[in-house]
Amino acid sequence: MKILYLCHRIPYPPDKGEKIRAFHQLRALAARHEVDLFTLADVPADMAHSSTLREYCRHVTVVQLNARLARLSALPFLLTNKPLTVPYFRSAELQAKVRNAIRERSYDRIFVYCSAMAQYVESVEDIPLITDLVDVDSDKWRQYAEVTSFPFSAIYRREARCLRAYERRICEKSARVFVTTEREAALVRQLSETSRVDVIPVGVDVDSLSTPEISPQTGKPAVVFTGVMSYFPNQEAVCFFARQVLPLIRRSIPDVTFLIVGRNPGRKVQELSGIEGVEVTGYVPDVRPFLARAQVSVAPFSIAAGIQTKILEAMAAGLPVVATPKGCQGLAREVADMIEMGRTPEELAQKVVGLLENPVRARSHGMESRRRVAVAYNWDRILREMVELVENPGVAASGADIVRAAARN
Repeated sequence: MKILYLCHRIPYPPDKGEKIRAFHQLRALAARHEVDLFTLADVPADMAHSSTLREYCRHVTVVQLNARLARLSALPFLLTNKPLTVPYFRSAELQAKVRNAIRERSYDRIFVYCSAMAQYVESVEDIPLITDLVDVDSDKWRQYAEVTSFPFSAIYRREARCLRAYERRICEKSARVFVTTEREAALVRQLSETSRVDVIPVGVDVDSLSTPEISPQTGKPAVVFTGVMSYFPNQEAVCFFARQVLPLIRRSIPDVTFLIVGRNPGRKVQELSGIEGVEVTGYVPDVRPFLARAQVSVAPFSIAAGIQTKILEAMAAGLPVVATPKGCQGLAREVADMIEMGRTPEELAQKVVGLLENPVRARSHGMESRRRVAVAYNWDRILREMVELVENPGVAASGADIVRAAARN
């Protein structure tokens, strides 16, 4: 088939959750079909990666998005009933290129990754539309509103309401809707009872994260958090852990280090480096050496949607994970059972201390976690089911889908 694939950020390099999922989808579709990629790049350096993506795609179109101008252009929409997310990702140049491609080439499918990109094909009626919401973003904005103060809470609440209406329209237009968890699927069904929604989880490349040279080291105890540090839920998580949980851990283990690993740490996160025992790395080309330094990975989220790729990657690297219930939501039951869970700072600290003080147990726990992740989140199986649904959007979900969804209830 001929497939037009739209995504909001260039899916290379696959170094964070949204890019990892899009890259693997693109690779799987391109293995069996002709794919034309249309995407945006909000980091200028990412423009250079279009040549790599041409190894997979028949045609690649990357348009640069100036993040600052995009924010400014979205502001006037505060006076309308339209979500700010949509104009943020609007590009007249990309719209013209998509329109020309649809006119000149007979596509069999349009695949939209992230609801905001559906704006480029909303007027198309005669080509089946597959939409991967990944997560229901309107619900994420609702969570933001609950943990912030005015005026941001009002803006976030408005965005949740407006984006929810937009998501409903896109879901009803789509032949299939993909999300990462059964929780997200339930949210889609609340949006639109008629939408055909499938749970397509994220996967993890266990082999790339479990080589002998990155096996967890002994020595100075360390706890790690990985993620893009400009992302609000990640900021909230590390600030909570550094200020409320780490001091409790240090009462029992004074020399423990909390590694905060990820690009674009804002002022709030950078200030954490002034706390004894906290190390803020900023951008690193490879997170594996930092996973190797640590004995425990943490995911202390108060805001979360979908599946946390950072949890799967830590488990794939053989690390035990300590998390809040929010961080674990959506995970397959057999994987979630391996996570040490705590709700309060005291409970989280107790779980971390218990693992750090018993390295044999921590190592055994980590290895079993890796084994379970390798089975439950195998990219090949996940992608095979996804491609089959793209090829046959009218068929019912497979038995494996149904079993997996039941395991998440």
